[in-house]
Amino acid sequence: MSKYKLRCLGTQDRIEDEYTVRYHDKALLRAEYANELTPRDLPGLWRWVDWLPVSKPGRLNAGSICFKSEGLASELMLSNLWISFHGYWPERGAMCPTTTFKDMEAVTTLQRLEDHGVPGLICSSAGNTARAFAHFGGLAGYPILLVVAEKHLHRIWVPKGHPVESVKVIGIKGGDYGDATEVTSKIMEVGGWRREGGVHNVARRDGIGSLILTAIEAMGGMPKHYFQGVGGGPGPIGIHEMAQRAIEAGFAEGPVPRQHLSQNAEFCLVHDAWQKRTFELTPETEAIHPRVFSDVLLNRAPAYSVRGGLFDMLVESNGATYAVDYDDAAEAFDLFKRTEGIDPFSAGAVALASLKQAIYRGEVHRDDTILLNISGGGGERFMAEHETEAIAPIAVVDKEEAVRLGRSFTYSNQ
Repeated sequence: MSKYKLRCLGTQDRIEDEYTVRYHDKALLRAEYANELTPRDLPGLWRWVDWLPVSKPGRLNAGSICFKSEGLASELMLSNLWISFHGYWPERGAMCPTTTFKDMEAVTTLQRLEDHGVPGLICSSAGNTARAFAHFGGLAGYPILLVVAEKHLHRIWVPKGHPVESVKVIGIKGGDYGDATEVTSKIMEVGGWRREGGVHNVARRDGIGSLILTAIEAMGGMPKHYFQGVGGGPGPIGIHEMAQRAIEAGFAEGPVPRQHLSQNAEFCLVHDAWQKRTFELTPETEAIHPRVFSDVLLNRAPAYSVRGGLFDMLVESNGATYAVDYDDAAEAFDLFKRTEGIDPFSAGAVALASLKQAIYRGEVHRDDTILLNISGGGGERFMAEHETEAIAPIAVVDKEEAVRLGRSFTYSNQ
């Protein structure tokens, strides 16, 4: 018997996991664990393996670090600012080698795939998720097919000499993340591939969600506020779910952290909908703005209008959303780098800029316990200290040809 079951947040049915990512069109699945949480003497997120949807700790590792800010906190005049950092920062023991918290999604997903005997994974990405799966999938020798827009191919890099024989990449000529997702949907299930599931994948959400457990342990309790940039939604949803588990199990006292979600002002579907308190997103008919500070936050179909999604999470946490313009995000990037001594990921800079907005608007107070998620960082430093190489795509083609190529390519003929 599995240590967990999946509960559909739409029907309330409880089912056994068969690497199930969709059960109801308008609701997420959530993992419910029968066992208590006992922190293990294991590295990274495997410390929290009791509340991860896997049978055992995996061979691959990533994790979160959490520390009390001094430099940035002083600059913002905050007395209790904590930073959850994911990336390359050796002297602080950072454990996300591809420089974003997507590593935490990848290692838990790969173990879940192995548990259920799934022979090959297909994944679309704006670059960072694909890089994480390429890195860890290559180490594991696990067959992975990545579909990425041409303009994002340069992000699929690995350290020079890193094993990538099991990883194949298809580039979409002139496309964006939405096009990559569309192509992946049309290839899916053909040739034995399985989609990793995005926000519907409980391994991704709980893998990221483990960062709040690391933070609770470091801080000695639950933060009052949590700040993160949001694109599709697995991060903040996962943190919210894990915080609820921690409170219900007595691992921490409530309430859950108030969620503060930030997006680029030039493309902010979640922010626009939440300001109107509508459950449905306003359809985006215009082309994605070409000049945004963090293009990884561009997502045409975030998990907002589903049960258990961003709308429900914002309601339950009394959340707030922010629209951050390019110049404010760039200023926040420089501020974090200057005060903390490491370059933040673009989405982390957007989150920091929203924290500055929240201070100005009185959404947070100077002595509140605040957790700021710098969801990636150290990329500039990593590149300066390591030789890297991009994974060459097998082809860069239009969407129609990409579908044809992907359907002819199976995990067994790599």
